[in-house]
Amino acid sequence: MTSASDLPRPVRPLLVLLIAAVVSLFGPIGEARAQELSAADKNLIVNVKLAGLWEMPAGMWAQERGKSKRTREVGRTLMIDHGRLDTATHAIADRFGIALPAEPSDQQSAWLGEMKAARDDTEFDRIFANRLRYAHGVLFPVIAQVRAGTRNDVVRDYATTANQAVLRHMTLLESTGVVDQSLMPEAPVPQSNSANAAMDVGFGEFALGLLLAVVLGGGLFLALRALRGKNTRTRDRAAAPEPDPVPSAPGEINV
Repeated sequence: MTSASDLPRPVRPLLVLLIAAVVSLFGPIGEARAQELSAADKNLIVNVKLAGLWEMPAGMWAQERGKSKRTREVGRTLMIDHGRLDTATHAIADRFGIALPAEPSDQQSAWLGEMKAARDDTEFDRIFANRLRYAHGVLFPVIAQVRAGTRNDVVRDYATTANQAVLRHMTLLESTGVVDQSLMPEAPVPQSNSANAAMDVGFGEFALGLLLAVVLGGGLFLALRALRGKNTRTRDRAAAPEPDPVPSAPGEINV
């Protein structure tokens, strides 16, 4: 078997360049890389924890103060779902060493204060549904972006679970019939042709990498083929029988 040291000197840099090109295209594969968390991954985990810190109390209050039966049902579902999400959040935070908040944000505390100060149960229903629907609408695209782009399998599964829960909660809150859609966060304005541009860039990089691999691979193949031919000719010469000595002329001495 031909080793790297057996290759001609001009071929060795070519082999190194080919290996570097493959690594740059596909990246290293290993447990360490799979376990890395991006800033977006960590931000999602913290934000899901923050959501639970105020939505679980809100769900409990909805069961106690909700005027409509639907509000009480939605409050119970949200409280149960966020309890499960909270368990998953602590598990993934412990695994990756992420510090979690212990108190809701100032904005979330203010929303709880509005619910607590509601003049009657009808107003409570309206505040509960609108504030929670708004908060879920803000968190939903954050989860979707992490789900689409994370490099970590554990975070991807976590984001999938959170994404399903938030979508279900938005639907349930809207089913109360008191959500004012004009108060909800607007969808971001997409940049023109941004998706197509991203696809074009990705395809261009892939095509360039493929061309580089083909060129380098072809050069390496030709070099190995030339080396194999050289080795074959050397073996053939070594195995060829020596020619018979030329008879010496009369009076001539062979050495």
